[in-house]
Amino acid sequence: MAVRCLLRRAVGSMSALLLGDLSAPAQPDSLPPGILLDEAVVVAQRDGFDVPAFMARVRSDTTYQDAFLNLRRHPHRTVGELRVMDPRDRERAGSFRAAHLDRSGDVTTQVIDSVREEGRLRQPDGDHRYLTARMFESLFFPDGPRRVPVAVAEFTASRGGGPRFERYREDLKAFMFNPGEGLDVPIVGDKLALFEPGIAQHYAMSIWSGERNGHDCWVFSADVRPETPRDAVVIRTMDTWFDKITGQVIAREYRMSHAGILLSFDITMVVDLSVKEGVLVPTHVRYDGDWDLPLQRRERVRFFLRTTEWAVWR
Repeated sequence: MAVRCLLRRAVGSMSALLLGDLSAPAQPDSLPPGILLDEAVVVAQRDGFDVPAFMARVRSDTTYQDAFLNLRRHPHRTVGELRVMDPRDRERAGSFRAAHLDRSGDVTTQVIDSVREEGRLRQPDGDHRYLTARMFESLFFPDGPRRVPVAVAEFTASRGGGPRFERYREDLKAFMFNPGEGLDVPIVGDKLALFEPGIAQHYAMSIWSGERNGHDCWVFSADVRPETPRDAVVIRTMDTWFDKITGQVIAREYRMSHAGILLSFDITMVVDLSVKEGVLVPTHVRYDGDWDLPLQRRERVRFFLRTTEWAVWR
């Protein structure tokens, strides 16, 4: 039972990366050594682009997390599709959901417009067989009315309490949507702190200029060095696009993996964001995850989420 609880907490703790918090004490003078700058960045430095200040923004950004909180603030439509795959990459089960968010004062409700489920997605008692599927439903298609979150700090302060599954879900959000900061996660938590010197030494980091979703961006990239021991880090690659003018996160892509006796996983996430009526919101989320856990069913799950028809609440 103790092993099972440890595993469930470790898997659950792969969730403060979904509305997660990339915040860390940002020190403008603590620039990791050896960051590669492309030609556009070198030229921009002559015109006043401050690399240490940009890295401080990378570490302290809250626009990404705030954009996901907008899923709970502003009316919009959501379509989500989830697929559970077998070891031969054939579909074992799946679900499709379409919904829209209604708001009345300080309360929002996710109204489910249509649901389709296929295969053995649930237990005989109606509960989900797969933790990822349960998290996906509870996070993006929650039941009942909910109070509108006011600020990122409010959301962060709410983590850590409540029933066990609620703690799992909050931790899994942090793990999936906030790569780069250490978490209180058994086995892998201390390997997530991308900017800690002992972890940063294993990465080739770079800043370059690129375009994403119609925005001219500065891009921060971190790629694990080829000589790094496999079990030394969890994040394999991470790229984040920051709008050059507003500093908002426009997209993030990353891959994380770990192979161990008690916990193995391989996760890829792609998130695209857009500005709707002056508000930054997530428009597309793609997840591809493979979890291998002793005493539990192996989970190979993919999901895709798309949001449209945003009506910003003023």
